[in-house]
Amino acid sequence: MAQQQFCSNKEGAMHIEFSFPVKSDIKPRAILSLKDAGDMTYKPKSESPSRLAFFDRFGIEPTRIAGIELKHSRNVAFVESIQELSHACAANRDGFDGIITTNPWLVPSITVADCMPIWLFCKECGAFGVLHSGWKGTGILKTAVDGMTNRYRCNPNDISVIFGPAIGSCCYLVDEKRARAFKNEFGSQAVDEHMRNGTRVFYLDLLAANLAIAEKIGIGSFFASGSCTSCDGRFGSYRREGASSFTRMIALCIFGNAEAENRQRSM
Repeated sequence: MAQQQFCSNKEGAMHIEFSFPVKSDIKPRAILSLKDAGDMTYKPKSESPSRLAFFDRFGIEPTRIAGIELKHSRNVAFVESIQELSHACAANRDGFDGIITTNPWLVPSITVADCMPIWLFCKECGAFGVLHSGWKGTGILKTAVDGMTNRYRCNPNDISVIFGPAIGSCCYLVDEKRARAFKNEFGSQAVDEHMRNGTRVFYLDLLAANLAIAEKIGIGSFFASGSCTSCDGRFGSYRREGASSFTRMIALCIFGNAEAENRQRSM
């Protein structure tokens, strides 16, 4: 399939699917819901009708979904069951913004609405998952890859990454203090700085920052969507829709039932 494909039904475009840029007989699907699929806010003890309907599109039982309350951190949960994830969340007050596993029955998930979803898959050890990377959490990619290296003995060169849609440098206007801090940590390419009507303005480039991280840590292959969630009305966007009415999208990393069974037999 194409590396990026919008998928629609009679109600409109409901999700976008990405393909990991790696040769592998069995690899997970990277899925992002779109605005027309409805709000995908995560609640630990219940699932909304819009979330249940979305899971049903892919034949996913809700009990397979590994979800987290996002904290805009750089912390990643490395877990092999829903129970282990629950224990990890209870033990870590700072929370998590990413989930990595080798269990094909788990479906790691996060929500986004301008922040960047990042999917990962190691073709050798089979570890996979998804991260939530906003301006505060930029750098979570390194946390994830370091953890995969230490826990699963992954080689970064065997890890494939998908950088999903996020607010672009065309729209991500920030104050100078935030821009300077971001530039100091991630380099000049991570901030677009120029004059507008006699005033110096600053725009963050989340994609450029994450690409620099990927290059530095030696990621083997990647695909970058490059779509701006604020510009494109098909996406949910905090900036475009406003704080009181924005649409949270859900990012899933999925092995189908048959693929999960095949992977379990080969593990």
